[in-house]
This record gives sequence, C-alpha cells and structure tokens, in this order.
Amino acid sequence: MPVPRAIFSEHSMSKQLLQAAALLATVPMAAAQSVEVFVDPGAGAPQTFGNGTDDAVPALHGVPFAMPGDPTLEFGDYDASVQLSSGMAKRPAQIYYTQHESGMWVRGTTYKACVNEAGFTYIPFLGSDAPRNFPTKFRLESATLAGRELLLNRAGDVSQVGDRMVIDRGPVEVVYDFELESVEQSFVLDAAGAAGDLVLQLDVDSDLGTGTAGEGFRFQNSLGGMDYGAAIVLDGAGRRAAVPATLENGLMTLTVPAAFLAVAEGEVIVDPLLTTFSVDGSGGRQSHPDVAVDATNNQFLFVYEDVFSGTDTDIYRRTLSAVDDSIVSGGYIEGGNEEWTRPEAANLNHANSCLVVAQRTNGTTGFSEVVGRILDMSANTLGPELVIGDATGTWNNFQPDVGGNQTSSTTGVFMVVWERRFSATLSLPRARTVQADGTLGSTQFFEPNGVDLRASEVRISESAGAPATVNTWNVVYRMEDLAVDEDRLRVAQFNGVGAITSGPSTLYTGSSGERLREIDVSEGLDLLGLADATYLVTYDSYGAGADDKPLMVCRGDSRVATRFLSTLEHASMGVDAAGVRLGATADDFLVSYMESTGGGDYQVLFSAVDLTENTYLAVSERRTFLGATTNAPQGGCAIASRQSGGLNSRWSACAWSSEDGGGDLDIDGARHFASNGYSPGFQYCTGNVNSTGDRGFIAMYGNRNTTDSKTLVASSLPPNSFGYFINGTGSNTSANPGGSAGILCVAGGILGRYSNSVMSSGPDGSISLTVDPQNLSTATGTTAAMAGQIWNFQAWHRDSVGGSATSNFTNAVTILFQ
Repeated sequence: MPVPRAIFSEHSMSKQLLQAAALLATVPMAAAQSVEVFVDPGAGAPQTFGNGTDDAVPALHGVPFAMPGDPTLEFGDYDASVQLSSGMAKRPAQIYYTQHESGMWVRGTTYKACVNEAGFTYIPFLGSDAPRNFPTKFRLESATLAGRELLLNRAGDVSQVGDRMVIDRGPVEVVYDFELESVEQSFVLDAAGAAGDLVLQLDVDSDLGTGTAGEGFRFQNSLGGMDYGAAIVLDGAGRRAAVPATLENGLMTLTVPAAFLAVAEGEVIVDPLLTTFSVDGSGGRQSHPDVAVDATNNQFLFVYEDVFSGTDTDIYRRTLSAVDDSIVSGGYIEGGNEEWTRPEAANLNHANSCLVVAQRTNGTTGFSEVVGRILDMSANTLGPELVIGDATGTWNNFQPDVGGNQTSSTTGVFMVVWERRFSATLSLPRARTVQADGTLGSTQFFEPNGVDLRASEVRISESAGAPATVNTWNVVYRMEDLAVDEDRLRVAQFNGVGAITSGPSTLYTGSSGERLREIDVSEGLDLLGLADATYLVTYDSYGAGADDKPLMVCRGDSRVATRFLSTLEHASMGVDAAGVRLGATADDFLVSYMESTGGGDYQVLFSAVDLTENTYLAVSERRTFLGATTNAPQGGCAIASRQSGGLNSRWSACAWSSEDGGGDLDIDGARHFASNGYSPGFQYCTGNVNSTGDRGFIAMYGNRNTTDSKTLVASSLPPNSFGYFINGTGSNTSANPGGSAGILCVAGGILGRYSNSVMSSGPDGSISLTVDPQNLSTATGTTAAMAGQIWNFQAWHRDSVGGSATSNFTNAVTILFQ
C-alpha cells in the first residue's frame, strides 16, 4: 500500500536526518499479512470471510458480518493486525446423530440420548465438570388394553425420519421427537373405542434420585437432572386428556382412562415430555483442537474435544470451506457415552478422506486404546470405528497422532503413531498404517526394547510432504532414560507407504533433570537444492522458567542447527512461551505459539520463517496476533495448510482453545495467508525496546542473487517517526552510539546510510526501501555486491522517551549474495 507523497523542509526535521530538503517519493509498504479469524457459532447460515484466493488479500475492509446468536461484529480497515473473534456457541446449536454399535446417539444442547432395539436412554448435560454421566433408561415393559395383554415384540425395530425416531414394538410404536432442549416421548397404538383402560408400564433405571414434579416426575442430584413431564393422551380428532402416572420400585405406570378411549377416534397417542435442568447453569469445555485440509474439496476439517462429563468426552468435527470459510458440515466423530480424548486429524489426498484418531478408555477393561474413524470429505459420511492400537492387560496406549499423504496415487496411506506403555518404567513408540478403506497394516516396533525407558509425546508430521520430492513422514518423540534422569528427543523417518527409512536416532539430549515437553515436528520441505528435505522440530524445556522457542533444523535423522525464534523475532526473552506448534506451506515453515502476558493470560501468535544459507532461518512474518485466552494452552494452536492436503498454496488454518471469561472453553480459529514472500536474509543481534514497548524489527524480501532488487521492511517502530536504513559488510554490538538508546549491529569500513531516503513510519510504525545490489550505499558512494559477499542491513529511527528526544535501532538482517 503506498503512502502519500510528502514534502519536508530542513526546518521541520533534525539536521541529523537531513542536510538538505528531501522529497520522499511513494514508498511501497510490506505485503500485508492476511489473517482472518472465525469462531464456531453452531448451526446457521454460512459466513463468508474473504475470497480465499492465493493472489488476493481477503476483502474484509470494514464489511460487517453477523454470527447466529452473537452480536454483529465490524472490522475496521484491514492491516497486519488480526480481527478479534467473539466466543463461539457454548453448546451445539443443532441436533446431531451419530451411529454406533450401541445404537443411534443423539446430541442436543442440554442432553444426549441413545435409541436402540432395547429402549431409550436419556443423559442430561450437567456441565463439563460433572464427575460422570447420570443416565436414565426407559423401556416399555408391558401394555394392557381392557385387561388384555398386548404381545410386544421383545426387540424393537428402530427407524428414523428427520428428527423423529421410532421403536416398533409390534402393537405399540414408541416414538421420540428430538428438539434442541427436550425430547418428546410418545406411545402410538390402535385403541380407539376400547371398553377399558389402557395401561402402559415402563421399566425405569436411573442413576439419579427420584421425586415428583407437579403431575410428572423429577430425576435429580445436586448438579441438576431431568424432568419427565405430565403425560397427556390425544386421539385423531384432537381430543386430549390427562394421563395419571405412578412410579414405584423402578416401574412407571401410565393409565389412559376407559372413558377417553370409549369416544376416541383414530390412533391414540400418549405423550410425555423429557427436559433437562441444571442447578448452576454450567457451560461446556472444548479443547485440544487439530486441523486437516482436504485438497480436492478445498476444505478445512477441525476436530476437538467436547467434554460432556468427567467420564464422557466426545470428539466434535466442523468442516469449513478453504475458499470462503463458509460452514460445510458439522457433527460428532464420537458422540456416545465413551471417553475419546486428544483427537488428531490428517488427510489422504487420493481418497478425499480424513482419518481422525483419538485415545479411548475401554469401558470394559479400563485400558486405553487408539481408535479412529475415517470421514469421507466428499460424501460427508463416517466409516466404522477402527481399533488401531488395542489395549490388553499388558499395555495401555496414549496420545496418538496421525500423518496424511498428499499423493494422488492409490498406494497412499495414513500413518498413525502413539505411545504404548507397558509399565511405569517402560513405554515405547508404535506406528501403524491405515488404508483409505480402513484396512490396518502391521504394528511397527521401531525403538529397541530396553529397561527404564519411557517414550511419550510421539508426534508425526502433518503429511509425508510433496510426493515427488519428499515423501517422508518425520516422527519425533521424547525418550526418558530413568537410569540417568535424562530426556532425549528421538527421531525416525518413514516413507510414504510406511516403511522406516532412517533412525531412530537422538536429536537432542537434555541436561540431568531437564524435562522436554510440548514436542512438535513439521513436514519436510525440498529447499535450496539440498539433497535431503529440511524439517523443524520444537520442544519446551520445563523447569527452566521463561525460555526461548527452540527451532531445530533437521535433515534425515540428524539435527544440523538449532535456532531460537524469540531471538530471530527480536522479541522479549522474559516472556514464557508455550504450546508451540509447527506447520509448513509450499516454501515456508509456520510456527504458532502462546505467550503469557501476566496474570495467567496468553496471547496466541503466529509467524512464518524461511530456510536460508543451508541452516539459517529468516523470519518473513513476525508475531501475527491471532487472539487471547485466559487459560493455559490446551494443545496450542494447531496448524494445517492447504499444502498439507496437496495444494501448492500459502493458505493455512490455526485453531486453539480459548476461555471466554466465564470459565467455559471454546474453540477459536484463524485463516492465514503467508503473503510476504521469501526472506533471503536472516535476523541477528538483540537491541533495546523502543517507546512502543516492542523492539524494532527488520526483514528482507527477494532472492539471494546480486542482480535483482531486494525489499527491506522495518516494523514495530514508533508511529510517525522518521528513519532510514544503513548497511555494511561487518557486524557489531555497539551500545548507544552517538547517544542513541539502541544497539548498532552493522559495521564495516564501507558503512553506508540511505539518508537520502528518510521516511516516516506513519500510523502503522513501518518503513520500507527497495535496494539495488548493484548500487549499495557506502561512506564514499555506491558499490556493487559480489557473489560470496556478506552484507548486513539495519534501520535507525527517531524516538521519544518520557518527552525527551532520542533514537533507536531495529535488529539486523544478513544476506550472503550468490
């Protein structure tokens, strides 16, 4: 975006800046960081956030949009900042049906229910903090008409039309009509004109205490419960009457008087209503999100935990268009009464499907299994449950992760990895392929057996990378050696069909007592013409207090360098970072993380980095603010890019768990476009904070040759301050040069200043300059860069602290010309 031309005289600017009047031409600003935020609003009209093309910035520009159930939000003028989201809907805003072996599970906003041939189960939602589920089961046990028993089918045939489900018991149909906050139970039969009472008896088995509520019944405990409303009877002519009911010793009796039946016409319907009530109005808790991308349908799939009670966690899914963020579909991967946690998702390009894996507690044995379901993204249908890592009396399985495959070949498979725990002192990583039709490969044991070894946090790259040039999954995990109290980061690589190709080997060994946590690994990228693909690994060192964010640059099964993101980003080292997650576009590495801002609050931030000079990382997009949350990271901000699904694209999505201020946890997300281009120069040198509270930051864009122009961008400067760029062939750490409040990082006998290109940082606090490598500034004129030369660049700027004029510097960037 150009800034207007402006004319300044020597009387309006310091003589340190200008020796003569300068005419500032239009200055091209840095390409905008395109980020859009969405929230999960439940069911409703699709929401459009932008045009979603790779070569255009989304058209937000002050256009308001509304979310169902939320106030209208308005965005201001588009800039590099991220528009804040409001809280998502606390409960599902539509009814969801999920088929399981135990029956059809139904989820409303205040309950879940199960319908099967044996009867009906109603479970009120009493808040995510409820210690467990408190179900009430109903089964029609008998029916008599005028003293004659009606012969009920022992097992009912279950059918569904829309939001109505029917259990056909022969002479009596038991009907359930589902609403968001209630279920209507009806008994339908031909009893008109009968000369006697109709008596229906239901077997009722409840984990709640029982009492009366008016003419109906209340099932409750200290958290809340459910009401079984007073029943009425209706006939085909619209007549209605009250139905007396009793509940004794687990047997509910509904009696339709003979007087009503004698004059009734058509079908007779006995109709009570079931509703939930809560004592404290507890909300929900949704956390640990993950993201996958389907290339063919161009859709983002989001999955996350939805906690129903202390023993019942469901896995919810939502699919959004990667073009305009409109909601495509939603539902439950698991919506029954099982405990599914820690969901992860990945895409199989050739099958247009995603595999969602999770950790499940087996309700019979109490052991942990790895389970999954395949979602057909084109048909929006779920496959059957897959037990990928079985649980026995000998081992448990924990924290699965899954990698997808970008290939269009039908040989492509998913790869699932997890921790298998044999005892408190022995855990080992496991891997298994899953084909598009759910066929399971053999379980792979790729770490040698040992004693006093505990593997955990087994992570796999989002995909195997570009099929023609990479085709490799990177698997990283923590291995704790109990004998020497030592944590190690281990790595193994598998090819696109699941065969191990390198490792396992150790990337990093912590010091004694150092705990390595929050591990993640990126996809490999084929960059700089190197023989092996490059990928990143990160971890958090627990017990060390506030620390930097390590990014290990790896190839094959080896670490070639470790860089630190806070240093590269010229950010504060005194802020605790957590929940670092990694991803990749076609040519950038993506990093999301959370930083504590004090008082337990966390900012959600997003950056993009490029590989340069074999082992160095250059920040191309710095600390893009996505949102804030008051809770500690719940799985961080999960990343998937359209590149992960098989598209050569810079679009990515990030999702995180956010506390809404009322104690509930929601899932928020953002769609990001890495628009700044390649950065050939990496950042170095740590300067001082300026009056904004941040440090000035410099980046370079272009390529590494000596002929094409490069663009320098300095940001996080004080607004409306004057500044210019300097360069040299040497580096420096000279504090307070000439009375400045900053650090001079550039040196050399030919130190040059672009003082003829002084410019204002404007309201957004940034300046930029196009630099010709054939005309680099020096103290005596200009010179041409030569291949093999290193040049360094920095920006100087005016500032004011406490009303006193001063100046400061950004960090510096270095480039090795080719």
